[in-house]
Amino acid sequence: MRPITRTVGPNAAPGTPSDMIRLDEWADAPLGIQVSVQGTVTFAVQHSFDDPNDLISPVPVAQMYWGTDLVPLAAQGAAGNNITFSMATAPLWMRLVLNSGTGSAKLVVTQYNVVEG
Repeated sequence: MRPITRTVGPNAAPGTPSDMIRLDEWADAPLGIQVSVQGTVTFAVQHSFDDPNDLISPVPVAQMYWGTDLVPLAAQGAAGNNITFSMATAPLWMRLVLNSGTGSAKLVVTQYNVVEG
C-alpha cells in the first residue's frame, strides 16, 4: 500500500485534528507510522474502532471515541519530536491532533497487504 499522509498546521488552533485516515480491516497488521514535525508543536496520534460508515450501527463522527491506548507514550502529547513506530493492531481510523504550537505535523501511515482497486 502507498503510505497515507495527513498534515495539520501550521498555526492551527489547539485541538485541531487532521482529516481521518480509514484503514483496511481486511488487511494485515502491523501498521508503520511516522510523525514529522516542522516548527514547535505538540501533537497526539489517535485511533478509533468506531465506524461512521457501518451499515448496521454507525457511530456519528462527532461521537467517535478517539483513544491513544495503542500508541506509544512518545506519540501522545509529544513536544516537537519526530517519531516512527509500529502498531500490532490495526484500528479502523487514525488521525493526528495538533495540541499547541506554531508549526505543523505530518502523519504517515502504511498498512501492509492492502488490495488497492
